Amino acid sequence: MNRRWGTLQKILAGAAVYLLLEVFAMAWLGGRIGLGGVFLLLAGTAVLGAVLIRTRGRKAWEEMRVKMNAGEPPGHALLSGLCIFAGSLLLIFPGFIGDIIGLTLVIPVTNRFYRMSLYRWMEKLFRRGGGGGFGGPGGGPFIFLGRR
Repeated sequence: MNRRWGTLQKILAGAAVYLLLEVFAMAWLGGRIGLGGVFLLLAGTAVLGAVLIRTRGRKAWEEMRVKMNAGEPPGHALLSGLCIFAGSLLLIFPGFIGDIIGLTLVIPVTNRFYRMSLYRWMEKLFRRGGGGGFGGPGGGPFIFLGRR
């Protein structure tokens, strides 16, 4: 029988693989630095994530608010804020692979890569008409300035 995987099955399979990789990473690192070291690293990154979500998240929120009050679109500030929020959450949740990804989402130099990738993905989605529910078959009232 030729059965294709649906989106939900792909997401669940990806989550299962990710969780297995996290368990193996913790076990490997636990063998190198011990259980106490693993616990301290996980606790430290959780605290770092909480601090970043309060400080950098608040700064990104303020930047978006200022831009919207000035009548400007909050585009890059919004995407940067999303990256900071996602990265901080990954730091808060236990797991070393998630911590590495979370750190790269939060660091300004690498944040630019994620922000631009997210922007291109969203632009492609809305140009294709995949903006469903945003005001019509063409993706709604979103206007992307720049390249066509």
